[in-house]
Amino acid sequence: MADTVRFPDEVRASFTGELIGPGEAGYEQVRRVRNGLIDKRPALVARCHIIPDTQDAVIIGREQATEISVRGGGRNVAGLAVTDGGLMIDLAPMKGIRIDPAKRTIWAQGGFTWKELNRAAACHGLATTGGVVSSTGIAGLTLGGGEGWLMGKYGLTIDNLLAVEIVTADGQVVTASAEHNLDLFWALRGGGGNFGVAAVFEYQAHPVATIYGGMVVHPVSRAREAFGFYRDLTLAAPDELTVYLSLFADSTTTSTHEPKVPECPLGPRPAE
Repeated sequence: MADTVRFPDEVRASFTGELIGPGEAGYEQVRRVRNGLIDKRPALVARCHIIPDTQDAVIIGREQATEISVRGGGRNVAGLAVTDGGLMIDLAPMKGIRIDPAKRTIWAQGGFTWKELNRAAACHGLATTGGVVSSTGIAGLTLGGGEGWLMGKYGLTIDNLLAVEIVTADGQVVTASAEHNLDLFWALRGGGGNFGVAAVFEYQAHPVATIYGGMVVHPVSRAREAFGFYRDLTLAAPDELTVYLSLFADSTTTSTHEPKVPECPLGPRPAE
């Protein structure tokens, strides 16, 4: 794998984003993801503003036989968004979004986080199944399947995915949907980022006016009762209620873990 990546002058001249290498201003910031344990150093970071920038980056990376990684929203716990010594394609600057209230669809570029998408869609009283953590990028979560607070009622993120605009390894831009490139669309829904650079996503949205959320915390000594309650609750809960049970370490107590039950019901508050 090459440890340097060279963009020819003619490509640099048309590239509308930023090309940032080691030692240059901003490099230390853009090479990092939210997981502080990841400390990789790309040979070059291509911060794309439009899809043709992404095409250029993919083609250059392929021609120079360098490893390519793709960064979307930048949470990326596993660290696969950053390469050591290769080319990192950064979609974070790509923040275009379009909401169609009549068709109830959301069109968004791959640099969005779920917080940003949710805020834009909420202006129209719409939402789709996104991540349970608002700083998660839409791209990584979608390509991995996508669990979220609305999944009980509306399914996983991929159940609401209508289309993906993707730059393939040969630099072509194709649309994958139920009508076009069906095999690719099937693979993208849960297959991860192994089929190209997913630059644009289109989702089915749903009318969502009110959500109530909260967390119930129990001491570890009541873990058995908490698990039993969680089992019984989820067996009988309506689709509108999404509940998780998690064990969290609490450094302020002598107990090693505390069971916590975050919940998120849709709809109007029930009568007291």
